[in-house]
Amino acid sequence: MKTKLVFLFLSMAVLCQGQSWLKLYTFNIEDVRQISDSIALNARDAYTFKSGEVPVDNRIYYVITYLNTTDPGDSIVTMFRINYVGGTGDATNPGTPQYSYTKTTGKFTSLFPFWVKYMKPETVEATVLEKTKDEATVKGATYDLHTEAGRWTIEKF
Repeated sequence: MKTKLVFLFLSMAVLCQGQSWLKLYTFNIEDVRQISDSIALNARDAYTFKSGEVPVDNRIYYVITYLNTTDPGDSIVTMFRINYVGGTGDATNPGTPQYSYTKTTGKFTSLFPFWVKYMKPETVEATVLEKTKDEATVKGATYDLHTEAGRWTIEKF
């Protein structure tokens, strides 16, 4: 019985440690890039950083894009919502930007390795492909891996 309890405790500690570095809410733009880089680096194909910017047409998101090194038509796009904290709401003092992870889109083979490593380690690839959906709770928030318009998406709900 003691052996089972020790094993259970150590398993939970390792699982929690594996997810603890994820800063899904941050005031630091470097953390945003670190999360996005981790998704791209865990993909089965090689990706290179293309851009990290606030789009002109939608100023409430910070978008980071990576391109596949062998297929320029393939990309990974990660979006963080920008909320301003502590400001007065006017142009002179908008507050400090806080970035919160919203979603990532790409091919299944690009997103699934990150999903298994950081979101839901016990996930079986064949099961997700068959159901076209999987769900995980990380740090009290629910995340969904699903297919959407021919691309796969990891999205916060």
